[in-house]
This record gives sequence, C-alpha cells and structure tokens, in this order.
Amino acid sequence: MPKKRTEIHTGKLADALRQHLFDIEPELIVLEGVVAILHSLSTAADHIAPVALAPLAHLSAESLEKIFEAWRECMAAASSKAAR
Repeated sequence: MPKKRTEIHTGKLADALRQHLFDIEPELIVLEGVVAILHSLSTAADHIAPVALAPLAHLSAESLEKIFEAWRECMAAASSKAAR
C-alpha cells in the first residue's frame, strides 16, 4: 500500500500536469485557426502578398512559444517527481 505522503505528491503532480495541458489548449486552438486560414489561402487563385502572411507567422510563433513553455514546465514537474 502506498504511503499517504506519496499519494499527496502524486496528486499534486497530476494537478500540475493537468494545468499545464489546459494552458496549452487555447494556443492549439489559435494554431488550428491559423492552419484553416492558410488552407483557405492556399486554395485561393489570387496572389497573396508576403506582408499579408506576416501576421499569421507572428501569431503562430507566439502560440508555439507558449506551448513550448508549458511543455517545458510540464516536463520539469514530471522530472522533479521522478528524481525523488
């Protein structure tokens, strides 16, 4: 039977990991929207100026940065738990 102290730490770790995953979700929705826009633009017959694509690239980069930050925090939390 696991010690009560271990169960508490495991519960806190699960809560931390769950929160990091919830933090990633809005950024995934943004990226999903950017992909939909890019898909629409790729089927358009009109020429698209590179300056029009720059905001999409900037938005995507910000979302990816936030996702990677949450991912690193998630991995750090899991690694610190494994080291104990």
